[in-house]
Amino acid sequence: MPGVAVTHLRAGYFYYNLLHFKNMIKEAGSMGSSFGGDDRLPLVAPPDIAHAAAEELTRATGPRVRYVASDERTPTEIARVLGAAIGRPDLQWITFTEAQDRAGLAQQHMPAFVIEKLLELNAAIHNASMWRGYAQHRPATLGKVKLEDFAHDFAAAFGK
Repeated sequence: MPGVAVTHLRAGYFYYNLLHFKNMIKEAGSMGSSFGGDDRLPLVAPPDIAHAAAEELTRATGPRVRYVASDERTPTEIARVLGAAIGRPDLQWITFTEAQDRAGLAQQHMPAFVIEKLLELNAAIHNASMWRGYAQHRPATLGKVKLEDFAHDFAAAFGK
C-alpha cells in the first residue's frame, strides 16, 4: 500500500499464558512443557504492547516490524519467580518429551489440531527458531511490566 505507514507489532510470549500452569502446579507440584530449562523466552504484557502501539501510531515512518517484549527469562527462572510468589520456592520447570506433552494435553481434552499447533509452537521455542527475528531485531528497551510484577497476578489467580 504505497503511502501508508504500516507497522507490524510482534509480541513475545504473553505472561497470561503462564496461568495455564496453575492446575499443573496444584496437581503435580511442578510446571512443564516440551520447552524448558535455559530456553530463552521474551515475555510480554498487554500494557507494554499498547504502549508500543501508541508510539508507532505517532511515529508513522513507513512499513516496518517492531518486536515487543516486557522481560526476557528462561523457564527455570519463571518457575523460581512464580514459585516464590505462591509460597513454593522450590517450584521446578520440567522439560517433557513431545510425546509426554502430547499425552498431557490430550488428558485436558484439547482437540488434536490444537495439540499439534501447540507442540509446533513449543518446538519452535525450544529450538529457538521462533526467536531468530527477535534476536536480530531485539527491542532497544524492554517494557515496564517485569516477571516479578506479573507474579503478583499469578499468585492471586493461583489462590494465594
